Amino acid sequence: MENKKERSEVPALEATIKILEYLSRYNHRASSLADICKGVNINKSTCHRILKVLENHNYVVYNEDKKQYSLGSYLVVLGARATEFIDYLELCKPHLMELCEETQQTVVLLEPIANDRLMYVAKEEPPLPVRVTVSVGQRFPLTSASFGKCYLAFMDEGNVDEIINKSGFKQFTSKTITSLEEFKQELKNVRIKGYAESYEEHTSGVCGVAAPIFNLHGEVKLVISCVFLSSEPDEDASFYGKKVLEVSKTLTNILGGKPSIRVSSNNED
Repeated sequence: MENKKERSEVPALEATIKILEYLSRYNHRASSLADICKGVNINKSTCHRILKVLENHNYVVYNEDKKQYSLGSYLVVLGARATEFIDYLELCKPHLMELCEETQQTVVLLEPIANDRLMYVAKEEPPLPVRVTVSVGQRFPLTSASFGKCYLAFMDEGNVDEIINKSGFKQFTSKTITSLEEFKQELKNVRIKGYAESYEEHTSGVCGVAAPIFNLHGEVKLVISCVFLSSEPDEDASFYGKKVLEVSKTLTNILGGKPSIRVSSNNED
């Protein structure tokens, strides 16, 4: 009896999920019953029953005049609660460890603080006698190294200019980028590749590649980076960049984010 009940309930649950996902898409945010049935391939009577239950619990709302359904206000409460309960550092840690083991390099996670700084919030270091060692809590200006370039590349142009005007460019090493034109070209390169690179721009002898982890709004929530010594061959640096990018995409998905609309193609002007 229990198995029969389970078989009858699961399709209804799957149909409910499909309906909510359908209405969550921008182009379908207000849809008629007919549109929803067609979009999720559910018969009209089943779809209507599910929508009425969802409406009763404020998961969807119905506009009587337009005969359209939209997502309801209670989903805002659930979303906020889910965000509150997610321990993103715990979710990220296994992936940092895996990336560290695979690259045999120091891997760090950074979070933006205030409007002009990034801070190490987690790290994994390989068990090697010679490695880059970092301290959780260390802060960096947004206009330096791969971390900052990665964060600014996907930000609105006006906000980028405001941050640069406020922070300026500090000369950390002879390889630090202090030219506005060169720095903005670097941001374009980040949007094309998907990850940022820094070769001794902040600390002599230390290089890094960094990729963004996006939130639900396509904004950079965290930055993941692989930090290594400048003696590493160029092909290894390219390998680290691709690996960091893979992990950043995985974590964006796990944390419920979506890529920025500023991710560009090779034809960016």
